[in-house]
Amino acid sequence: MTEPQVRHYDAVIVGARAAGSALAIHLARKGLKVAAVDRATFPSDILSTHVIYPNTIARLDDMGVLDAVMAHRPPPLYTAWYHEGRMFVAPHTPIAGRDWAICVRRITLDGIMVEGARKAGAEVIEGVTVTGLLGTGTEDDPVRGVTAIGENGPLTLAAPVVIGADGVNSTIARLVHAERKRVMPTETMLYFAYWTGVKTRNTQDFFFEPPWVCAHFPADDGHHVITMNGPLTKRAEIKNWDEYYMDLIRSIPGLAARLDGATKVSRVIGTPRLEGYYRDHTGPGWALVGDAAHFKHPAGAQGIGDAFHAAEVLAEMIADGSWRTAYPAWREADSREFYAFCKHLAEPPGNDGTRRLMDAVIHDANLARNLVDVWARTVKPWSDVIPHIPGMASATGASVDEVLAPFEGERLPLAATA
Repeated sequence: MTEPQVRHYDAVIVGARAAGSALAIHLARKGLKVAAVDRATFPSDILSTHVIYPNTIARLDDMGVLDAVMAHRPPPLYTAWYHEGRMFVAPHTPIAGRDWAICVRRITLDGIMVEGARKAGAEVIEGVTVTGLLGTGTEDDPVRGVTAIGENGPLTLAAPVVIGADGVNSTIARLVHAERKRVMPTETMLYFAYWTGVKTRNTQDFFFEPPWVCAHFPADDGHHVITMNGPLTKRAEIKNWDEYYMDLIRSIPGLAARLDGATKVSRVIGTPRLEGYYRDHTGPGWALVGDAAHFKHPAGAQGIGDAFHAAEVLAEMIADGSWRTAYPAWREADSREFYAFCKHLAEPPGNDGTRRLMDAVIHDANLARNLVDVWARTVKPWSDVIPHIPGMASATGASVDEVLAPFEGERLPLAATA
């Protein structure tokens, strides 16, 4: 058998979903020759959060794919929380004129992103599994590309930088021995199903029924995502996930009423493995982006937004040659406070704390907006929200440093300008 021909690029990206395609778009726009490979063929679904906030909608627009996303008619969503017969609803602070979020299934979003990468000039190769690296990833033998196998046989893709955008179980992270660090345990698990025919509102609705939170997200193409987030301690008693899920959402009158005549069109899917982590972001000839690099509890709904933001930043740094040190430093400055906040989001809610929060935000429209803006990353939890809700600091921790101290035996280098 003849050896596969070596294809040469300026960057090879392993994983072509949200993080990988976004990075491919930004690098290709800068004139780099880029290949992105993925074991999937698109359209293809994956376990994920779905909500995209105004900061990330603006990035979709910048990448030239927002019109394609909106063609699938995801409703613009404000945020509403319900507890013990009370509710509040709030918009976001506008970014590029948009004060709303959208919910988009990954089977829709990822296919659009792949086509966006191709239109930008990147080569996207589907149905390809990476089998190894060129180079061992040491200073003396840096990564110089990947070997892979596709439907037409073996491939060798060479580049001075290989980026793993291949998710929580990253092949590139495994091959370069980038282990999870600063792991943040979770006390909750998240499961959901897709529905059609649900009575639609222009809100993403969170129903607090401690120790559970159930939520309804109207999504693209007439679909809806209905979730349950609750304590890991309940997992052992759940023998049939579909039955437990249906019983729980039917026990919430405001949610159950929306399901009259609706159809559940998927099985209940999810995971209890929601631990947060960091990995080393760069090494000799390699970098990680998206969930391969850093993961937060999905109650924070930051996966897609983080992936797009990091792709934008990393592309700039690859282009100017600073990525090896500047990219990890940027991540440390950008992520630390929200990572600390996710410690709170990963805990089951209680009635007392939820009552105090509702008391505060129902009577203060600016505070309500600040609360939902935490998810859009336009305000800071420990300065703009937590001090203004009585007793919240006792639940979240008094400071970012206090919350993260147990997890920060190894800190990433802090950016010189945060």
